Amino acid sequence: MDIDPDRLRAIVGALGGVAVYGLVQFGALGGASPRELTVRLACATASAVILAGFFVRAALPLIPWTPLREAYLFGFAIGAFSWELLPLLFRVVKRRAAERVEKL
Repeated sequence: MDIDPDRLRAIVGALGGVAVYGLVQFGALGGASPRELTVRLACATASAVILAGFFVRAALPLIPWTPLREAYLFGFAIGAFSWELLPLLFRVVKRRAAERVEKL
């Protein structure tokens, strides 16, 4: 099995994005315990690596700006922002599904 270089670049970029996300979370430790923060970062890392690895091939052609069509930049954005944006995406998908069910 060959290793896809774009997927590998996206995964490495996602790890970098999660590292930035983790630094922000450590800086804003507010009311979260260290244990809760560790679990949150572990889940963010796993989800970012999975999302970046699976979606990089489909997402890169859709990016309109050629200089930003790099796999590692896509992975970095996924790693830095996906854990906070996924709940919003889930709400939108759930609402749209409910609207479609009502139309049936």
